[in-house]
Amino acid sequence: MLKALHTFILLGLVLPGANRACAQPIQDPAGIARAAEAFVRRETPARAHGTVRIHAARLDERLRLPRCVTPLVARWSAGAAPGARTSVVVTCTEGARWRINVPVTIRSEVDVLVLKAPASRGRSLTAADVTSRRIEVEGLAHLYIRTLDELAGRHLERSAPAGAPLPATWFAADKIVRRGQTVTLIASAGGIRVRAPGRALGDGAQDERVRVQNLSSLKVVEGVVENASSVRVAP
Repeated sequence: MLKALHTFILLGLVLPGANRACAQPIQDPAGIARAAEAFVRRETPARAHGTVRIHAARLDERLRLPRCVTPLVARWSAGAAPGARTSVVVTCTEGARWRINVPVTIRSEVDVLVLKAPASRGRSLTAADVTSRRIEVEGLAHLYIRTLDELAGRHLERSAPAGAPLPATWFAADKIVRRGQTVTLIASAGGIRVRAPGRALGDGAQDERVRVQNLSSLKVVEGVVENASSVRVAP
């Protein structure tokens, strides 16, 4: 009898609190996912082309976060940015005050250039090497080569298979100044431009930094490649 009474007292103490916890409104996991997707869509660069599909990972149905009394706030996770796979922090800033990381994937359906045949590293591509095809790619479309103009002055930094969409990261700018080449050094100050003969001590693409030697003073300086025959240096 005493044992039964003790059990009854314990139940009387525990159950009211448990009932209150069960009655507490729970945040819909689907709403958290929608908040993450809406944020990424707002942050998608205006230069994105084609049809962009943003999908937040399905959250565990056992997630029991208290319902937020204010609209959810979303932002990039530390170090995250729009990409094929990214992460968003969704936060409740009032009342319950919780936060959760939501993985998000981005895919785009867009017209991109693909290779007709395998191409080796270092090769510059022409219209004869590529064709346009509408495909679904990971990430945003601006990460891929879409027009022939984007191939001008660039070469492959890696070998690529036939049929492969061409990410911009596979390409590097062509070197337009070569080691040992005679160039014109240009220095500007107070509206005055001074020119001097120089020699490149390394290869450089346009707007890339390169070491050069002033052939008049024999001084070695660093400048920025302006074009195939000129390097801009500090006075």
